[in-house]
Amino acid sequence: EGRKVAVDLSTHLARADLKLTVGEFLSLQLIAALGAGVGGYFLFGTIVLALLAAVIGWFAPRWFMSSRQTARLKIFNNQLGDALNLMVNGLRSGYSVLQAMEAVSRELPKPISVEFARVVQEVQLGVSVEQALANMLRRINSDDLDLVVTAINVQHEVGGNLAEILDNIAHTIRERVRIQGEIRTITAQQRLSGY
Repeated sequence: EGRKVAVDLSTHLARADLKLTVGEFLSLQLIAALGAGVGGYFLFGTIVLALLAAVIGWFAPRWFMSSRQTARLKIFNNQLGDALNLMVNGLRSGYSVLQAMEAVSRELPKPISVEFARVVQEVQLGVSVEQALANMLRRINSDDLDLVVTAINVQHEVGGNLAEILDNIAHTIRERVRIQGEIRTITAQQRLSGY
């Protein structure tokens, strides 16, 4: 604990929403490598292929973690526009920022509801709103979320109409998601040909 490798791995585990400690994950990697190596030896009968299977077994948990991070981030980014709309409506009806986040945690599906619930819970336990949002940004590596967190922090320090700011950000995010979808649709045939 405390080493840069452990801190980085802990951040990746949090981003993948895997409830494992760094030690447990490294143990899982070791068990997967040994199991794959022994299985490869019995299956193929050669040391070289057994070593290759052990290497694949060592990296398999990391590949799983990486794919889970990517899928979770994609779902989160797709839900962020709806979350901002809900927050804007709450702020316009008189909710505080924390109450608006609590509404998001109750009304929307996972993973965005879980992350906003964690922010609310951290603030209720005495963590500042800025630090709770920074913790959420550490768990979710999203540029759109970074924009939202920055807007909330600036509004908290300077003041202004947060509902208007979040409404503009939500519009920008929705347009970005729409354009990315169009690009994926237009380039699908070329990507398939490339594969």
